[in-house]
Amino acid sequence: MLFAASATAQSIHGVVRHNNEPLIAATVVLMRTDSSIVKTVSTGKGGQFAIDAVPQGRYILSARFLGYQPYFTSVVSPFAQSIQISLLPLAQQLQRVSVQAQRPPAIEQRIDGLVYNPQGDLVAAGSNAQDLLQRVPFVTISQEGAISIRGNSSVKVFINNKPAEFYANNVADLLKSLSADDIAKVEVITHPSARYDAEGSAGVLNIWLKKNRLRGLTGTLSANANDIDQNYNLKFNYRMAKVYSTFEVYQNLYKSYNYEETERVGYNGFTLRQSSQNRQHGRGNYFTFNAGWEPDSTQALDVSMRLGIFPDFRESQLQASQFQESIPVREYARHTNRDGLYRSRGLTFSYNKRLGSNRELFVLGGYSARNNESGYIMQANAYKEKNENKGRNYDVMLQSDYVHPFSSMHKIETGIKYSKREINTDYALFNFDSLAGYEKDPQRSLRYHFIQNVMAAYLSYDLTVKEWKFRSGIRYEYTWLSAQELSLPPYHIIVPNIIISRRFFSKHTFNLSYSYRIQRPEAYHLSPSMDYSDSLNITTGNPDLVPEKINRFELGYSTVFSNNSSVSVSVYHSYANNSIQSIRVMKGNGVIYNSYANIAGNSKTGLSLNNTLNIGKRFKLNTNADLYYITFRSDTIITQRPYARISSTATYQLPKGFALEGSIYWESRYPLVYGYVTGWRNYFLGINKKLWGERAAVSLRTQSLTSRYFHGKGEFFGDTYIERFKRNFQRPFLRIGFTYKFGKTFNTRPERTRRSIEGL
Repeated sequence: MLFAASATAQSIHGVVRHNNEPLIAATVVLMRTDSSIVKTVSTGKGGQFAIDAVPQGRYILSARFLGYQPYFTSVVSPFAQSIQISLLPLAQQLQRVSVQAQRPPAIEQRIDGLVYNPQGDLVAAGSNAQDLLQRVPFVTISQEGAISIRGNSSVKVFINNKPAEFYANNVADLLKSLSADDIAKVEVITHPSARYDAEGSAGVLNIWLKKNRLRGLTGTLSANANDIDQNYNLKFNYRMAKVYSTFEVYQNLYKSYNYEETERVGYNGFTLRQSSQNRQHGRGNYFTFNAGWEPDSTQALDVSMRLGIFPDFRESQLQASQFQESIPVREYARHTNRDGLYRSRGLTFSYNKRLGSNRELFVLGGYSARNNESGYIMQANAYKEKNENKGRNYDVMLQSDYVHPFSSMHKIETGIKYSKREINTDYALFNFDSLAGYEKDPQRSLRYHFIQNVMAAYLSYDLTVKEWKFRSGIRYEYTWLSAQELSLPPYHIIVPNIIISRRFFSKHTFNLSYSYRIQRPEAYHLSPSMDYSDSLNITTGNPDLVPEKINRFELGYSTVFSNNSSVSVSVYHSYANNSIQSIRVMKGNGVIYNSYANIAGNSKTGLSLNNTLNIGKRFKLNTNADLYYITFRSDTIITQRPYARISSTATYQLPKGFALEGSIYWESRYPLVYGYVTGWRNYFLGINKKLWGERAAVSLRTQSLTSRYFHGKGEFFGDTYIERFKRNFQRPFLRIGFTYKFGKTFNTRPERTRRSIEGL
């Protein structure tokens, strides 16, 4: 129910009720007709709300309250006053939700990046988060599952605003375990505010999962299978009025094969040629339990537990020949069997409290532990050795954030955070003696203990003046380290950032930004112990490494059209004077010694483009392109090369629940300080069919029809050698997917608006 009376210009206010009872702390959002958010307020005593200083224009008003259907008005203007909104409980007239609710556009532009909403997009049955992210602007997923933003892999990944390390051993395993159908939205934050850690020079990827709002027992069964791996996911949701819980079981069965050839040529006449075949198979298992309590619309408590078990088995066969001045001097074969058992457990909790007048307090804590027991047995001609490796890694985190809007124009956010990471490694290598059996080799064995502590505090300020938006912030981080047999000095950093945004004609937006980010060295970068597991490639760390410091400038433009098509383009420049790079030196015996150093300046000047094109109601095309010029400078070398990548995904909705999809991805070879590696290329075609009133769906996808293998190559060089390699990776050919939703209640209404501190 909605009506308007006389109004005062430049102001919209009213009351949110249910059966004439006011709803306190309901969320009221004022949006432009392209669904971009203008302002968000909360109702006060009596269910009243007021939105002041609204520019002239046409707007949509939405109201949401826990346990009630979301409400969307028709178009309103700043002359509307005393708007009366009546909300209905979820249990009543669920059919009306699909009529009144409006799905957000696939791409929403924000001052700090963009939001991808998959609700209006085609999601193939059985798809996981890796599949979905391939169509998100600026995001790239490698063959190994690593995430990059604009070609930079230094990305911090969050799930529901919680760091990914509290969910899984690594990000690639985590993304496989997340069903695409459970993802509500993906935030690509290319200009992280002071709230986020200083690490992550490429930006932040925040994946928000859907929160079940339907009372009773519901669930989802999804699966996909191809000739390389199979994934199964079973999820149960149960919700009462104020309490909810979720239990999820995930299993991944996988196998892989690759073939590699390497030639290492020294300038002293030494040559090494190797060929290897590598096979791998294993199983990944995740068990997740999540529970929450929402006593009212002003607060929420959420607890999540996750267990992971991963048995993994690998086999490799290597043939090698050594030459001196083209004369054969040695040939040998090596057979290696590796097995490992990797286990993880994680616990997170969060508490969110709305304090009135849109003030919010957010508390988050987490603990994760990752244990691995792995080893190998290697036999080469008359030589035999084995390895036993035990690792125990821990992460602890506690943070608190507070948001305080002083008015619709001014807002500050502040918070503190403590995090601790502990790494323990016990690596033992044993040589085989025909009389004594296996004997430990102390020179090739090592123990390593490393702890990193970080304390942080930040302050961020937002200012909105008509069509102008300003955001500036500063973050302070103090880091102290301890490591076995090492003296590592503490250090502190101050990280500023600023964004200026200007909107023209309600559709065109220009952004200008500056940010300062860091990249800390990993524990293995700092360890001085020698790793002799490969006698021809010996690796050691460098305890003198310092964090890499990156400065970034960017100018961006974006626009949204009436049919929700959009264009976003940006030019940027970033540089680091102390980039952490790998050092490879070959000795006279052909052995490569690997280490790390802050040896190079690293600068990138580039252009990024995203275009989402909607033609009618059936066809959608999303295209991403990146082109940049990268320069490495050190005391001994200057490397300058271009890099480009382009990806495009198209979907077409057919009658009777059918849909077609296709995607193509291409990238040029990626430049390194001392060499290059071939870029990844891939494409697929698929068909999807919805069944049983959209409760179920099946999909069929085929990819890489011309070749079952991806053929890659690369080159590394140093002062005394050059090394070239070719690699052939097996990739899937045909994939079948299935999804089924069950339970006594089912509808397709959109996810409710989240609280402002959670990202919007």
